[in-house]
Amino acid sequence: MNPSHRMKEKQPSAPNAEPSGIAARLAELRKLNGLTLEELAQRASLTKSYLSKLERGLSSPTIGTVLKLADALGVTVDQLIARAPRSNEILLVKAADRVPFSPSTERQGYTYEAIATARPDKAMQPFIMLPPFTLAEDQPMASHAGEELIFVISGAMEVVFDDRTVPMQAGDSLYFNAAIPHRSRSTGRVQAQALVVVSDRKRD
Repeated sequence: MNPSHRMKEKQPSAPNAEPSGIAARLAELRKLNGLTLEELAQRASLTKSYLSKLERGLSSPTIGTVLKLADALGVTVDQLIARAPRSNEILLVKAADRVPFSPSTERQGYTYEAIATARPDKAMQPFIMLPPFTLAEDQPMASHAGEELIFVISGAMEVVFDDRTVPMQAGDSLYFNAAIPHRSRSTGRVQAQALVVVSDRKRD
């Protein structure tokens, strides 16, 4: 075989070594966002064929293209260029690692423990809540933007709204618009423990 012919066969693999990381990351983020090639191309003002080449490592993006793609995917340029550490993407929180905090002086009696504090820019805010047994008559109800899920882990409790009171036992869950004024209290012999997940991210 002619030596020059062998060189021609090997040439295509070398240029692809550098963009392979961002190519794989781009495809991964597109799929995580549930977007087709065509949908992402439209968002980023690119052609579908060019985006396909980027994902296969057949073309290298310019800085301008990287900026467009990061914006279209809702991530930073750093997040697009390099994979975040797995410790941030898959986060195990041991019971002892939960962070106790008090919401405010107006919510006295409540005990809260934050979960996943090491995860930045969370779409959800999870924490453990131990509601008090008694509530002061003048204690204001809570209300905030977004939606809220309460899942009772143990004990019994009730969530009080303006027009109703919802009793809950271990295993029960309640999903509601968090803008509706509400408060909760333990009703059993032991203080209830509940997982509360709040989402305040605006819908597109």
